[in-house]
Amino acid sequence: MATWQVVLSFTAIAAMRVVQKLCSKRVSGAVGGNVFFHYGGYYNLLSALLSVIALAISGFSGFTWPTVLCAAGTALFLALELFASLKALQSTSLIVCQMFSVGSLCIPCIVGIFLFDEPMSIWQWLGVLLFMISMYFIIRPAPSADAAEKSAPTQKLSLKTLLLLVLLLVAGGGTMVMQKAFGVLVPDGNVSTYSFLMFALNSAFMYVTYVILLTTQHRSHGDTAVAEKQGARPLPRLLLVSGAFLAVAVFVINLLVTMMGKDVSSAVLFSVSNAISIVITLLVGALYYKERVTVFNVIGILLCVGAIAIINFL
Repeated sequence: MATWQVVLSFTAIAAMRVVQKLCSKRVSGAVGGNVFFHYGGYYNLLSALLSVIALAISGFSGFTWPTVLCAAGTALFLALELFASLKALQSTSLIVCQMFSVGSLCIPCIVGIFLFDEPMSIWQWLGVLLFMISMYFIIRPAPSADAAEKSAPTQKLSLKTLLLLVLLLVAGGGTMVMQKAFGVLVPDGNVSTYSFLMFALNSAFMYVTYVILLTTQHRSHGDTAVAEKQGARPLPRLLLVSGAFLAVAVFVINLLVTMMGKDVSSAVLFSVSNAISIVITLLVGALYYKERVTVFNVIGILLCVGAIAIINFL
């Protein structure tokens, strides 16, 4: 892959990250109850349909049991990641969620020691420690906007939000571990097949859960009106449009990263893509949603980027 193609691909990923962050923040307050499963099933189904195009180009092959199991595990972790992200965004900022998402990089590094025989160097351990330190600055509550109001309360993370962020970190790490497992167990596997199964199984998991919940609620209350309030109705226009854009963004990001993975080293691809995500999240949150960025947040972001670079390059 030529240099200009790599630059163009990273530019496209950055654009898709903007779409992804905008869609996630916009729908975060509209996916309560059963609607979450309806929405997740919808946009993953669209991503699966888009993946059929790539599958048709690469050939309908590679439907092996290890591929199916790895895709199923990835789909489950992605569902948990989506849930934690959307719920956490209801009470905290985009950049805080993104930092915990990026923090999941530490999990495959540590798990790789035991499962994939990939020992970590002292520099990588220091990188993990540096990331933990960066979290303090990222989640540090911003002081009151009015300096004169000394007694004004600060915006602190609740226990519920913190638990959701930890779930986001663990789920993101689990996704990476399953992707690594696919590469180790099926070294010659069809990546397009893996992506298709991942999106399709995620959609199926979401919709099966959605139907089970609706059926249970209908039997419990015996009132269709109650079920409708819980989400037994078509998705509103906001979720339909946002879900369509999100499906395209997720599909394009996955496709480009897979394509560049053949020619670009994992260290460069992994670090640059996550650095792009951090910057995009900060800009979208600050410019579009007017989320306040403090000096401590900036310090935390710089430390986090440094930690990523140390973990991946040293």
